[in-house]
Amino acid sequence: MMKKSEQTKAKLVNAVVNLINKGKKISVSSISKESKTAYGTFYRYFNNLDEIHEAAIINVVLEVAESLDKQLAKESSNLFKIYYAWYVAIDLYKDTYTANWLIDHPASINEAWILTHPITFGWLQEAIKQKEELGLNNENLRHFKMASSYIHWTYQNALRELLRGRKTIHVYLDLMNSINFLDLPKKTHKKYLKRVADSL
Repeated sequence: MMKKSEQTKAKLVNAVVNLINKGKKISVSSISKESKTAYGTFYRYFNNLDEIHEAAIINVVLEVAESLDKQLAKESSNLFKIYYAWYVAIDLYKDTYTANWLIDHPASINEAWILTHPITFGWLQEAIKQKEELGLNNENLRHFKMASSYIHWTYQNALRELLRGRKTIHVYLDLMNSINFLDLPKKTHKKYLKRVADSL
């Protein structure tokens, strides 16, 4: 059971997500109204709007990461899980309001991605352990850790491309073809990109 204070904080955070989904303006007043809490309640939990934006973005990303982890539980290839997860990360936020929201808060979305690292790093460690591909080793993990932060910054560009009306799979393939984020042989990298495209 959540404590009352945690429930109130969750109500405030959920209110931000609801307002974004409706394309409404975010202010302390609109959050208070949406969450049915008193205006002053906001300041008991957050110092400013930036803080609640970050909490809401982290919330959204972690919820998606958890559901994706469950969804892919029966998938035997850990490498495919990593490739597919990045497709989902782009596809999830293609609606105009959410994409603009994330573009407006690049530092918060980066914070959120960092919190999903244990899941993706866990998948890669498992792939190395199971020798899913010839020559896969801890160097690939080291490369992935280094490349991850660069992918986070290019993510903003991916969102802008979606807002221009491009299909998610095209944006995803452009991003992945420009960054071989696991440092796999080119042929192997292409094989997983094709598997993602074929699974849609």
